[in-house]
Parts: sequence; structure tokens; C-alpha cells
Amino acid sequence: MFFRGRFAFFFLALFTGSMIAQNAVSTGAISGIVTDSVGAVVPNAQVQLTNTETGITLSGKTNGTGLFSFPTLDVGVYSVRFTAPGFKTGFIPSVPVSIGRTSSASIQLQVGAASQQVTVTTSSSPLLDTSDSSVSTTVDRKLIRDLPSNGRNYTNFVLLTPNVNQDGDFGDVSFAGQQGSGSSGLANGNGTNSFTVDGAAASSSFYGGARGRTRVPYVFGEESIQEFQVSDNPYSAAYGGAGSGFINTVTKSGTNRMHGEAFYFNRNSAFANNDALDKAAGRPTPYNVLQQFGANTGGPIRKNKIFYFFDYEQSRNNMPMSIINTGMASLDVTSFGLPAGTVLPAPNAAFPAASPNSTSANANASNPIYLQQVANALHVIQSNLGTVARRQND
Repeated sequence: MFFRGRFAFFFLALFTGSMIAQNAVSTGAISGIVTDSVGAVVPNAQVQLTNTETGITLSGKTNGTGLFSFPTLDVGVYSVRFTAPGFKTGFIPSVPVSIGRTSSASIQLQVGAASQQVTVTTSSSPLLDTSDSSVSTTVDRKLIRDLPSNGRNYTNFVLLTPNVNQDGDFGDVSFAGQQGSGSSGLANGNGTNSFTVDGAAASSSFYGGARGRTRVPYVFGEESIQEFQVSDNPYSAAYGGAGSGFINTVTKSGTNRMHGEAFYFNRNSAFANNDALDKAAGRPTPYNVLQQFGANTGGPIRKNKIFYFFDYEQSRNNMPMSIINTGMASLDVTSFGLPAGTVLPAPNAAFPAASPNSTSANANASNPIYLQQVANALHVIQSNLGTVARRQND
């Protein structure tokens, strides 16, 4: 459920089977090969994966050539255990799985009793992913958390990836110079970029941008995002519906450990310097206060089985607008051809009935229709001068 107050409730029921995306890849994979000390493959070896945060376990076997694969894994970190008759137990304690990527977990088993265990510490992920020919970049939770963001819109980090920049008045994402908005010349620009969240489509119907665009600062709060993948065209056939680029997002999930976060940001004009033009004109610093706050929590409903995650974020911006026009401010009844001191009727009152000698063009103090028009005009001018309240609450 999503409300105007940026209220989001994510409820993930994770059983022993993996969840499959609806129309995009929202999972990762682990594959590898099991060999012995001389490099010969080990068929029918037992391979057991355990998500280190949720405790969910998956099991499988190597095939006749020693290969194994777990193609649909939730994003996270997994431990991998290998057992085979006549070999020591092999164990890799940490294999990270990212969205849309395949992680390698190959191992070389040593001869010995199964009660003995050999732990293999994997190195960092390779710079070149040989399992995928498409060009993509993953922005993980650490980058999202540590990098500053004006407006807390996580899709701003798409611009950190190669070959991506902004275009258009709305700052739409452009891949390789191909515009991502309706200005691409198509009545429906959705064929340019594609956005998905947890496998579900999240693209604007007409602009090829993230749903919500400039009407709200964000659709999904930054604290609810686990990571996202940015893929340039040509991308994997598992994706679709975009001519230039694909932004694939995964939200956070609950784990076996209760955890939570809270934040509050305040950007206040009281701590800002006045600009040169206002300072030269003797005007004070324009009032502008932006408050962004929220909290999230997650944990287990049933350990190793069912989890919950709750996120709430809100943005309040108070930025009154000052309208200064000395020419308009000096207008009075004499500006409309009436004598000074002419008493006007209440503004926006009902127009008096017309008579042969009273028309709207007849400018004199005895014409009630003209007096009503002057009252209305002065009211509109005066009520729109000075400080006008302007707020945004999302």
C-alpha cells in the first residue's frame, strides 16, 4: 500500500522456495563447479546454500560434469556447504548475490573424512562478469546510504553509472544520448526507459521515467531500497520494454534479526547566505525550510520462514513566495479614473443590474458596475502582492 504521506508497507513471506519476478529479473544467481585436488570433476556432490540473514536454506547436487546452479536467489549474502563421499566438507562462508548477476562459488574438495571441514574465503567479485555479456552497473545499499542525495530520490544515483546523464526540463534519465521522456517524439515515450521494482513495472505511462515524476519527491523511500541495477541496451533478453536503458530495483526485506533505523534532515534558510541580488536590493534571505524524516523496522514473524519490513518517510517543504511589484503596489482608485476617496463595494460581490446609463465602460463614481469591477481588480492585485504561502507535504 502506498499513500500520499509516503507510507509504504512491505510484507515479504519467504518460504523455502524462491520468489519469481513478474516481468523482470529481481533475483540473482550462484553457480560453480566442484572438483577434487587434481582438477577432476566431482559429480553428485551435495550443495547447500543458506541465506546468512534469513536462514533460508536451498539444496541441490552437481551434475555429471561437476556443475551446479541456483538461478533464482533473493539478493543477499549466502554461505555454501559442499559434501561428497570420501571428501572433506567444503565451506564458503560468504558469497554475495546481487540483482541480475551470477556469483561464482567454485571449490576444490580435499580427500578426507566428511567430519573434517575446509573453509574457503572467497576474494572480491571479479571486475568482468563472464556469465553475462550485457553492460550493467549495480548500485548497492552501501552507496545509497553513504552518498548525499538532494531530495532523497534514489533514482538520482542512476547518473553515477557510465553513459547516463540528464536531459529535458524534468531531468529525465538519458542513456547514450537517447532521451528518456515524451520529448523523444513519440506520443508514448515508455519505449525509451524502463523502471521496475521487485519485478513489477514502475514506469510512467507516457514519459518513460519512474512513476510519480515531479508530482512527488519519490514513490519508494530511499531507506526502503536494498539495491538497483542499471543496464544499457543491448541488455539481457530477460528484460524488455525499453529502447535505451533499464533500471531494476529491489526493496529491503525483514531478516531473522530485529533491526530498525530512523532519520531526520532539516535544510533551513536561517543557516543560508543571502544571494547577491537580494542583498543589493535590501531584501532578506528568502524563507525556505525543508524537513525530511522517517523510520523503518524489520524482523521475523516466524524464524527462517516469514518476515516483515515496514518503512515510513515524509517530506515537508515550507517555501513562501514573495511577489514584489512597486508599480502594482501603488495602484488605487485614481489609477482607474476615479476620484480619490471613492468608496468601493466589497470585492467579488454580485454585480448590480445594468441600466441604460451604466455600462462597464462608463468610468465614473456613479456607475455601480464599474465600481464593482475596480473593487475586484484592486483586490486581485493587492492579494497577490507580498508573501504568499507555498507548501509541499508528501
